[in-house]
Amino acid sequence: MISIPEELQSASQEVFETCYRGRQSRWHHMAWMRMSKVLFALRILDRCNVKPEGYSVFDYGFGAGTLFHYLPKSCKLAGVEQDPVTVGEVEALLRSKGYKDLDLQTIDIATWSSHPLFRESAYDLIVCSHVLEHLPDPVALLTRFRSCLKPGGHILALLPINEIAENPHHLWKCNRPLILEWAKAAGLQLTYYEENSPWSYWLQPLLVRNSYPSRLLWQAFSFGMGAFATVLGHRWFYKTSRPFSVATRSKPTQAGFLLHI
Repeated sequence: MISIPEELQSASQEVFETCYRGRQSRWHHMAWMRMSKVLFALRILDRCNVKPEGYSVFDYGFGAGTLFHYLPKSCKLAGVEQDPVTVGEVEALLRSKGYKDLDLQTIDIATWSSHPLFRESAYDLIVCSHVLEHLPDPVALLTRFRSCLKPGGHILALLPINEIAENPHHLWKCNRPLILEWAKAAGLQLTYYEENSPWSYWLQPLLVRNSYPSRLLWQAFSFGMGAFATVLGHRWFYKTSRPFSVATRSKPTQAGFLLHI
């Protein structure tokens, strides 16, 4: 069983109350903190020719649920999060948009491994976005995911990399060798790996500064960049990645990868 420090659990609750609860509008879903993850996930699925039409999808730690809105309505969507208010809001919005096959539930981190949504050989795709870096034992979760995959299924995970501002809630400095080590220990193989998302590299310190000017500047960037990325879509938006990185000497801020048995 993974033991989560109490300070991390309280930090997660603060995120729900300040970033997710009551924030299910179109504009909230276009924020960069959400779209940077969603567009990268869609890019990886596209590049690996993974077409989730009719898939059974399990999103472990779905946050605001933004990715769900970009999956086909034919999908069977399951997912867990810690905050019951957020879970209810995410499900209500999805149902209003025509998603019918939903099973979104709250999870108690202290007893995560016995949650009923961890079903044997149940899912075509398991998503885990910006979760593993918070866990003392990421291999335990990946191993549990492996047992939940259908034959031919995949695990899609995203992680922060090249962090220039210390985040006290991240327990690992993630990189490709570490990810390969986790995958091997969990009995999984790497299908695809990519480092991308350089656009917010130099703005990372704003995320850990608790000052009004920092929050205001980050929010302006987040909504502006998020709206721009949403309009372009992942195929066109990522064409700007390399030119931007070279021009500004920015490094990738996310690693995305696909795993299989």
